Amino acid sequence: MVWGGISLEGRTDLHVIANGTLTAVRYRDEILRAIVRPYAGAVGPGFLLVQDNARPHVATELIQNADDAGATEVVFIHDARSYGTQTLWTEDLEKYQGPALYAYNNAEFTEADWRGIQATGRSVKRNDPNKVGRFGIGFNSIYHVTDLPCIFSGKYLGMLDPREKIFGEREGGLRWCLDDEEDTDTLLILNDQFQPFRDVLIHVSDQTWEDAVSEDKKFSGTLFRFSLRNEPSEISDNLYDSDKMAQLFSSFIADADMSLLFLRNVSSVSLFHISTDGSVNVKHKVSASSPTVNESFHPRQMPSIEGFTHFKNVSSYCPSKGKTDVQWLVTTCCMKEGQVPELDSLVEKLSFRPQVDLAFPLEQEKSLIDGRLSCFLPLPNNEANSTALPVHVNACFGLTDNRRHIKWQEEDQRFDEAAVWNELLIKEVLPRAYHMIILDAIHFSLPSSSVYRLWPDVEQMKHKERWHGVATEMLQQFLLLNKSVFSLAGDADKWVTLLEAVFLSDDDMEPQMKNVVSGVLIALGEKLVSIPSHVSRAIQVDVINPKTLRRVAPAFVRKVLYKSGTVNLSREDKLFILEYVLSDGEYDKLSGLQLLPLSNGTFSTFTNEDHNLAFIDNEQFPRELLPGWKDVFLPRDLQSKTVVHLRNLAKTRTYNNIIDMDSTTVAKFGIKSLPEDWQRTQGHVTWQVGNGQHPPMQWLKDFWKFLKTNFGELSSFVGMPLIPLTPIFDSTSSVTLAKLQQNTTLMFQKSKQNCLSDQIAKLVGKVGGTIIERDTFPDHTDLKTYVLTPSPRNILQLLLNLEKHQVIHGIESASAMEKEELKSYLSSLDSLTLAEKGLLSVLPLFQSMASLKINRRQYISVKSKQAVVLNSVPSIPENLLMTDIVAQCANEADRRLLTLLNIDLLNAAQAATLLVDGIKKSLYKRQEADQIMTWILQHGSILFFQDETLYGKCKDLSFIEIETREHKKASCLFDPSNKTFKALFEPEFFPPLAFTSTLQMLDSLRHLGMQTDENNIAANDALHVAKHIEMLQVHSLKKASTKADALIKLLNDTHVLSKFSAQQLSELLRAQWVPCKFPDDVNGHQNINKKTHVFTPEEIRHSKYFNIVGHVMPL
Repeated sequence: MVWGGISLEGRTDLHVIANGTLTAVRYRDEILRAIVRPYAGAVGPGFLLVQDNARPHVATELIQNADDAGATEVVFIHDARSYGTQTLWTEDLEKYQGPALYAYNNAEFTEADWRGIQATGRSVKRNDPNKVGRFGIGFNSIYHVTDLPCIFSGKYLGMLDPREKIFGEREGGLRWCLDDEEDTDTLLILNDQFQPFRDVLIHVSDQTWEDAVSEDKKFSGTLFRFSLRNEPSEISDNLYDSDKMAQLFSSFIADADMSLLFLRNVSSVSLFHISTDGSVNVKHKVSASSPTVNESFHPRQMPSIEGFTHFKNVSSYCPSKGKTDVQWLVTTCCMKEGQVPELDSLVEKLSFRPQVDLAFPLEQEKSLIDGRLSCFLPLPNNEANSTALPVHVNACFGLTDNRRHIKWQEEDQRFDEAAVWNELLIKEVLPRAYHMIILDAIHFSLPSSSVYRLWPDVEQMKHKERWHGVATEMLQQFLLLNKSVFSLAGDADKWVTLLEAVFLSDDDMEPQMKNVVSGVLIALGEKLVSIPSHVSRAIQVDVINPKTLRRVAPAFVRKVLYKSGTVNLSREDKLFILEYVLSDGEYDKLSGLQLLPLSNGTFSTFTNEDHNLAFIDNEQFPRELLPGWKDVFLPRDLQSKTVVHLRNLAKTRTYNNIIDMDSTTVAKFGIKSLPEDWQRTQGHVTWQVGNGQHPPMQWLKDFWKFLKTNFGELSSFVGMPLIPLTPIFDSTSSVTLAKLQQNTTLMFQKSKQNCLSDQIAKLVGKVGGTIIERDTFPDHTDLKTYVLTPSPRNILQLLLNLEKHQVIHGIESASAMEKEELKSYLSSLDSLTLAEKGLLSVLPLFQSMASLKINRRQYISVKSKQAVVLNSVPSIPENLLMTDIVAQCANEADRRLLTLLNIDLLNAAQAATLLVDGIKKSLYKRQEADQIMTWILQHGSILFFQDETLYGKCKDLSFIEIETREHKKASCLFDPSNKTFKALFEPEFFPPLAFTSTLQMLDSLRHLGMQTDENNIAANDALHVAKHIEMLQVHSLKKASTKADALIKLLNDTHVLSKFSAQQLSELLRAQWVPCKFPDDVNGHQNINKKTHVFTPEEIRHSKYFNIVGHVMPL
């Protein structure tokens, strides 16, 4: 602040001390205070925190202090509760009873700590190199949060008031001692004042407030309370609320996992939040532990350094992510005195410790891509503090005033001792620490992948000039040590030096090639080392003389093979090795190596002798042209790169046993290359594709291609089996080959004028013919001489040339689509010969109608049968069964062929006639007959018009079954729509509902003679009604009366009665069917017999006689 005053051009008088000695207190009170206070406003409210203007993390500073105090546990609690204000030390403390931040650690304050915490603006640890908090001016950072920090530790509870306003003028705070009885009483009596401590203690300690104050007179630990600033003050205008505290916690949690890596004592940090209702929530927990190292490993004692490496397990827990565990490898390296004089000088001046620590995560997924710098605790996560190293780096760095960055020797700090110190640490100590962590990782038997991940990637560090230079120089020094730091590819537990290793780079080979080459070299005893690309780049950059390194190259592999031979190598290994040793084009260096592969799996030697030939085929002359010589060709699975090299080698004529095929070779060996049994066979030959003694599938196609290119006619090849009788690309077992000759059973599927569909082609195959796909052959001009072209007439000819039963069987096995396709194809013919008609009439090409003789529709031959036209009007339902087998005429193709075959085509009426004949012959079941007649009646207006014969047969047919199971003609029944009929007759006098459900059916029944006029009722029918009334009146007089009324009306209104014979009339008179009753009153006498009854006509008298016979006879 004094320098601040000078910078503001402040002027003061000279002070002379007249009385006594100038002490620090007198200097502060009499001189400094008067100078400083006027400039406080100019500098700002944070004047007490001159070096804290960057607002360091409160948690970080407090953890540093706890670590210095030897604490192992640190707990931070944000308590959102507010406390009472009745019993306080002074009412000025009322505003500090609100929400607060608590910090607990399990170490006690010493007297030095109590003195140091009151020394605002300076560090009491400056001369102690073993204190991690010595650079933080640590405790002062809490004034960003609070104006009144409180500390409870050991036998004291203190409150600090840097503004000197609460406890009296020039009183910077107040401290209560647990040994003092008066102070103890105060702590127990002022409940509101100390209730916050009482409530929080239960969450951090086994001691209660009463135990610590009254019984133990001591608190075993340290508990800070920082009431959150809720209004601006002279110290700071920085206000804290719950949101800001949440941000403070979150910023610490972001680096929590790193925070315990380099601390000496603290091994556990916890963060809690207490809500206003008192509920406690865990925000984050992190702990660290170091497992016991291998007993055989001791701390390193080297001439220039001392240090050790150990594992550290860091466990974290947060509610959102759960628990995570990461194991770290941590190395500590300290430069011994006398090694770097300039470093020793600065150690004494700055009281710094020349030590560098490194931390490396062992989990693959946790690998660092950008290490961070720490000064015991992580420095802010920004570009300046990232190194691009795969490790975190910690040291006693000299920091800038804001403690956010490390000082470096820039232009304005070239002679700054802290900056020089940092440069020396990075240059002298860091490389040695890095060497140590790599060597110890190997010593701890870590996987080679983890060890190599420790190596810096210098390529990825180019954007960080400083750290790129550090890494490059460090690796140069490391490689000069010539330590065993490279893991053998064949035995990961063994490590070799730079000069012993044979390096297999990642950059030059494909993965599979790399695996094979490395496997071969390992098997042959070479100390092969496979390193990641970033390690390879580091070696290329940092090795002083790269030519001294042994690297895998074609020449190196050839040299090893000449020495060790190839006998014990597998086929696959030999092929990859061949490709590799050919890759540099040094073909003359291959002589004597048995690496020339043949198709039979053997390997020939590169030689100038004429035996052990190896053929190389090409696109123009493929190996299939010489199928019998397949063993002497190069393998098909040979890599294209290898084939190119061998073809180039053949052109050089370096070795005589390698031949590139041409037309001369094919002409010389073509016929001889065919199987001997083919050459002896006179007819067709069987080509067994899977038989190793027969040509491969590709042979025929390539041979035809060869013929087209080199021969204009095929006469020279007559008798040679070159025509496949089955498609050459659709067979996997065997193919029959026909020799070049006339044969009418062979046909191309396609020609320029015509084409057979796939369906017809399949059908022809099923009947025994052969269809050849012309597309499988080249368009050779002479081929048409030996194979028929497709046409309908030729199809019939082909069928005629086959055995008839074979053709019938083939047609039966064909699918419906194939049969329909064949009919459609043949229907284009205008005429048929007798032979063709005879053939077609016996082939099952036409679908049958459903019939009594065939359970389901199927394809039949027509012979001399009839056929029903399906598209006639009305349409014929599929569920109607014909009495005999009848073919369908379903489409135009059917119609044309059936017409050519002279088959009768029946329309719907003609078909219906056949059905009615079946009913008349009782061939159908009742349900079947009803279905037929229902259809006929529904369409009677059309069918009866089309065929009068059908009408006559239906009129005479008793097809209607009544309730008595009798069968009646339509003319024997009455129209159900006539009300008189319905009143007179029972249901058995009417057709059942199945035949009367539509108007069309009723019309058809009327047309067939169903009774519709009352005058046509026969005398027997009327007599039947009268007798039925006589029986009915016993059970239902009402129904009998209704029916009698209808009968009386009928007899009165029609001429039916005139049709009665004398006998019938006599029966009618004797039947009781006339309803009558006695009069109610006869001559003033009441008639007791007033009920209605039915009587015979002979029993009743006219009503005019009621006075005479009213009491004795019905009227």
